[in-house]
Amino acid sequence: MKVQTESRTNQKSRRKPSWPRILSRPLPSGNTQWRIDVVVDGARVYESFKTEADAISRAWQIADDRQNAGKAGFELHMSKRVEAAECYKLLASYPGASLRDAVEYYISRKAQFAAAPGVAAGVEQIVSELTGKRGERTVDNLRQYWRRFATDFGSRGFTEVEGDEITAWLDRTASHPTTRHNYRRAVVRLFNIATGKKWCVENPAAKSRKDDSLPPEPEVFKIEELARVLEHADEYGLLPYIVLGTFCGIRVSELTRLDWSKVNLAERTVTIEARTTKTKTRRVVALNDTATAWLTPHVRKSGSVVQTVGLREQLHNLRTAATLKRWPTNVMRHSFGSYALSAWQDVGKVSYQMGNSPQICKRHYEQVVTKSAAESFWALRPAADAGKIVPIKAIANV
Repeated sequence: MKVQTESRTNQKSRRKPSWPRILSRPLPSGNTQWRIDVVVDGARVYESFKTEADAISRAWQIADDRQNAGKAGFELHMSKRVEAAECYKLLASYPGASLRDAVEYYISRKAQFAAAPGVAAGVEQIVSELTGKRGERTVDNLRQYWRRFATDFGSRGFTEVEGDEITAWLDRTASHPTTRHNYRRAVVRLFNIATGKKWCVENPAAKSRKDDSLPPEPEVFKIEELARVLEHADEYGLLPYIVLGTFCGIRVSELTRLDWSKVNLAERTVTIEARTTKTKTRRVVALNDTATAWLTPHVRKSGSVVQTVGLREQLHNLRTAATLKRWPTNVMRHSFGSYALSAWQDVGKVSYQMGNSPQICKRHYEQVVTKSAAESFWALRPAADAGKIVPIKAIANV
């Protein structure tokens, strides 16, 4: 068996392979140089030999290498073949992963988006684009959330951030369920915009873990607290603001852009224009008996319902006058949703008034207050002899 193998090898060494080419070149010395002509990594390469036999032996070796590795593999430069071998070693600890998987992942996650901005630069660009197109309050809130996110991820590309990283970031950034929910919602929105701009393939924030803990109950005015607020509100020019926010459920951001021309006392409606709403959808809010009773002396033909200049200071003064220890976030709107749902038992009606979905209203406001408290809430009216004082009998049953 060994003799036969050697015989075939000797025969092979005496004849030229069909590839690669073997060329002869006469030298000035009178000798002949034998050269092999091959293409490696896109470049033509020559190997020189003193004898034809050496050239033929090397040519067969090259031919066998190409047959074993394939034409594409053979034509790779040796340095790239070594690099490929090193890559396979790195992938060995990840069962099932191939070099092709790694390359395709790199292309989809990084190379394809090389020209896309990093998170920090992208945030500033998006904020700039939204300014003037979305409500000022909305843009300010998003800017706050996004810049906080960019503090930790700003130097990275949008496509380099993973969902589990965002989950970990949310867990350490916001301990309160509501705060965490707000941050997550803002980051999901950021990546939705980035995906639309082709800065990343998918939205990793959408894959981040939601907080499964129950949302905290909304904080509402107690009847006696609201009575004191209404009693002092007109002293600071805030009675319409308090009434429309608390008894009609209109958002603060909508109130600060509301004009008296949109308040129709005759038809008992308030038109909230699409450009001022959070959802960019126009809605017509009904003025109930309680809201109408309080608003009637204050309605004007035109002009801003709320003077935004110094609003924060005036609210602080009102809170002090009403002896409230704190003014919970969205307390007027939460009060309306809770007391209205308890009294009306109509999720559809309440959700339309507030510009929310029925699911949101039911989840947040159902069974927050008792029916007796709701009755007292809607019974709060200005006293006939004073115009602004809440009758004590309205809170006697609480």
